[in-house]
Amino acid sequence: MEKMKITNYQLFSLTANAAFGGSVIVIASAIAAIAKQDAWISALLTPILGMPVIWICWFLGSQYPGLTFVEIIKKILGRWIGTIAAVSYISICLTLAYHVPWYVGDFVATQAMPETPPYVINLLFMIAVVIAVLYGIETIARASELYILFVLVLSVLTVVLVSPNIKFENLQPVLENGMAPVFKGSYVLSCFIIFPVVLLMMIYPANIDNLSEAKKSIFKGFLFAGFITFITILMSVLVLGGKITAILKYPTYLLAKEIRLGIIFTRLEFIVAGTWIITQFMMGTLVFYAAVLGLSQLLGLKDHKKIVIPMGLIILVMSEIVFPDDIYQINWVNLVWMPYATTNGFILPLLLFIVHLIKKGIKKAS
Repeated sequence: MEKMKITNYQLFSLTANAAFGGSVIVIASAIAAIAKQDAWISALLTPILGMPVIWICWFLGSQYPGLTFVEIIKKILGRWIGTIAAVSYISICLTLAYHVPWYVGDFVATQAMPETPPYVINLLFMIAVVIAVLYGIETIARASELYILFVLVLSVLTVVLVSPNIKFENLQPVLENGMAPVFKGSYVLSCFIIFPVVLLMMIYPANIDNLSEAKKSIFKGFLFAGFITFITILMSVLVLGGKITAILKYPTYLLAKEIRLGIIFTRLEFIVAGTWIITQFMMGTLVFYAAVLGLSQLLGLKDHKKIVIPMGLIILVMSEIVFPDDIYQINWVNLVWMPYATTNGFILPLLLFIVHLIKKGIKKAS
């Protein structure tokens, strides 16, 4: 099957949407719980620490043009070991695919529509995701071009409107507990904004025409997402304070509730809600696309669209039962997600990079 092609600007928008799609409204709480008022420093360091991983992903793609990440894994590691590694990669894509609807359903049901069952919201979300994947990566990429502009405008608008409530004393004392909590916070944040970039390896380099320009698009998209995440966490700490940010489930949403334009324009927190739901949709679509495409390639299917609807039904069912309660969800993130994301988002690309260099060195020597 001929692979569809996307432009490098579309690659930029996909990278940006994927990197901060799952973290815009919730991640500030986790980082503030670790680094307290220094959470903004963690957010500032994370893009710097993530650059080597992004470079490795770009390098692997540049060495294997026309291949998806699953195909690259099997090409480098061989049939058997490569299959095991590919299964691990696909499993985390599937895991994220049914986590994203749960977050959307939980947020909408608790914050906006408490009388609506979360399962109904999950159903509507998954219908949109399935339709998007059936239309193909070109349609997803074109939608991403529009969404990134929408997200940028709403993010700037939110920062401008909430800025009168800033209290710089909320940042003090700086580095009260040293750098250890700051680096730990950066590691946690990395698991949320760096690993999704690895998901794009199912699109890059297979769907890219101009690989020489793709490097700029990936790095720009990642840095753009890192900047938006940094601003989000910084404003949360400046307005709400480190302690309040740490105990809230959706701190960025509460942050937007501080916006008041006289007595006429209130309830503008849905600007943030709309931004987050859009980025969650892009994130959900990308992980579902990566999971379905990777699974079809692993099974040797010629057309991944044949399993989109059945997999969508499975994801819908799993989104309802994945987290019994909030405590279970928090424990899962702390105890399972961190090593899971580290293995597939850091160790796997590094392993592929090392094995590729070894095989290349052996080939030259022979």
